[in-house]
Amino acid sequence: MSTYKKLTTIAAVAALAIGLAACGGGDDTTMEMPPPPPPPTPYEMAVTNIAAADTEEAAQAAYDAVKDDVTAAQGEMLQMRVDARIAAIQMAARADAQKMALADAAGAIDTSDLSTQALVDAARAAIADLRQALTDAADVSEADKAMYMTQLTDAVDAVDMAQGGIDTATRRMNQMTALSDASDTLQAALSALSGVTPTQDQIDAANTALAGLNTAITGGADLTDAEKAPYQREADNAGMPIQTAQNARDLADDDANDQAARAMRLTASRMYGGIGAAPLNPTTGDLDNTAATQGTRTAAYTGTNDADIRVRFDSDRGTEAGDVTDMNQVLEATDMAVAANHGWEGKQYTASGTDVSGTYEAVVYSDVGASTMGRKFGNAEIGTPQQYEYTLTNGMLTIDASTTSAHAARVGGSSFDHTAGVKLFQLPSPNPSGATRVSISGSFHGVSGTYTCTPTDGTTCGAEKAARGFTLGLRTDADNTFAASDTAWTFRPGNPEARVTDMPDTNYSSYGWWLHKSADGRTWTASAFVDDKGTAPADITGLDALNGTATYMGGAAGKYSLFSLTGGTNDAGHFTARATLEADFDDDTIEGTIDQFMGADGESRDWSVELMKSHITDAGALIGTPDGTTDATAAQQTVWTIDGVEARAGGQWSGNLKDNAVTATDPSGVPKVATGTFHSVYALDGRMVGAFGANKQ
Repeated sequence: MSTYKKLTTIAAVAALAIGLAACGGGDDTTMEMPPPPPPPTPYEMAVTNIAAADTEEAAQAAYDAVKDDVTAAQGEMLQMRVDARIAAIQMAARADAQKMALADAAGAIDTSDLSTQALVDAARAAIADLRQALTDAADVSEADKAMYMTQLTDAVDAVDMAQGGIDTATRRMNQMTALSDASDTLQAALSALSGVTPTQDQIDAANTALAGLNTAITGGADLTDAEKAPYQREADNAGMPIQTAQNARDLADDDANDQAARAMRLTASRMYGGIGAAPLNPTTGDLDNTAATQGTRTAAYTGTNDADIRVRFDSDRGTEAGDVTDMNQVLEATDMAVAANHGWEGKQYTASGTDVSGTYEAVVYSDVGASTMGRKFGNAEIGTPQQYEYTLTNGMLTIDASTTSAHAARVGGSSFDHTAGVKLFQLPSPNPSGATRVSISGSFHGVSGTYTCTPTDGTTCGAEKAARGFTLGLRTDADNTFAASDTAWTFRPGNPEARVTDMPDTNYSSYGWWLHKSADGRTWTASAFVDDKGTAPADITGLDALNGTATYMGGAAGKYSLFSLTGGTNDAGHFTARATLEADFDDDTIEGTIDQFMGADGESRDWSVELMKSHITDAGALIGTPDGTTDATAAQQTVWTIDGVEARAGGQWSGNLKDNAVTATDPSGVPKVATGTFHSVYALDGRMVGAFGANKQ
């Protein structure tokens, strides 16, 4: 029987009982009772039970109990009520959890003691937790959250107030520390000023320290005037000793400047005389650096070895060619690095030893080409056409260190890196394995690999620095003599297929300057250097038939002096500059400019030297007047301009165009290189001697 039928039966029985009781009375008056209310329908019962459910399970069970007694539409409505009730139950549970989280977060905030930064930071962290709990309490009513919002506001106010006090105390402490440190620094700087004349660096340090103390005083915003007063007095009192020290330094500087000015005036005087005394070849009127028997000042390479140059000059410095062998000195290249000048490599030379009279110095710039890749290193069979540079035996090349071999110039590597003398490579000692040879890493002809040396009895393997590369050989232990060997050393390339690297050109043009100072330092001689290293380029002919123009650009270098006895500028030393020449082969003339000067002190000079228009001979000589009708040995003049003011034409310049060989890559027949020397004067105050080297653009 269904629940509904059971309820109907119970209601009928109750109604019958009530009727019988009414009929049993003595009064015959019949009293009618109102009919009882109808029993709730299954749907109504379910609605009531769902609303009263306090768990998700009870809500669902209230619907499940009548789902067979209700229509489908009523079932859908009841399920919606179940879902709504479940959502309400869940929301109430979340609200309870959120209220608990709020209570816990609020309880964690302690603002009773905020005397330290750690306590303030802890309170700030707890405030952040409460703020987050309020954000997360989406199911709690605003009314329920109101008390926590009030607590949050009160806690923030308390923490901010405490932080302000702590920050002020911290600032005060930091400001007092800054004042103390600045005071200590100033006192140390002032102490350094006492006694001997202080240096400018010491005075600058004291001024910096005083400025630091004043900055600290200004920055002490949280300190009282009374607290800052001692430091203010210290700063006020520091000005006088610093000024006194500065006055002493200025007086000393004035004296030093006077001494420096006197020294520079003496240098300028000696350089002026060194440049100006017979600067020209008495026969040609030129700085002749090619015929030592004609010129009073010449310089050239010693043979084909660019490790040495020879300078010759007349010790009498007269206007006639004197005994030029009086000063005939070979200068050797040093290891001092010289920066390239407009693409031409620099090298420094000097002379030393007991037989050297006075001191020598020279700087030469050379048009050395870059290294190039060659054939593969080596193989047992070179083959035809030749693909390999060397024939190897058992994968090795025997190094020939004889003077006729080019091998020495190709030996390289850090293992051989030394500046002079013989470097020895010993067999192990003790030698329990009985090793008979030594192995050294290095490179040969630009290819890395391993050198092996097998010493004979009574000898030790060694290497001696050569003009280029290293001479490999053996030292005889008995008499400590070293000799090159063409059998003791071998080289095994790391990769026989690697390409050899050909060294830069061994034939090239060079220019530069040289200076000699007598033993007593009183007499200086300065001149220029122009020469070709190795095999000189083939003589040029046929330029008269050449047409068109060409531009040559490169560098210049030399010595200069500005000398005045009347309070003018005194300046002297060496210079580097840019050289530009414009050749016109239609009328066989050339002119140029030397500019972008850099002086001895490394500072630029607003100078330029005009190389006035000169003649180009059929053989490439740059000499004479533009029309070429005057004496062909007469060098053309120059014009020196300083700070935009030109001097009168004077001095001279000359040179040569070189290397006009016709090649597959350059069939033009136009000379590729221009070199020369120049001598310029600026009124009675300035003299300059130099040389240039430039390449066709």
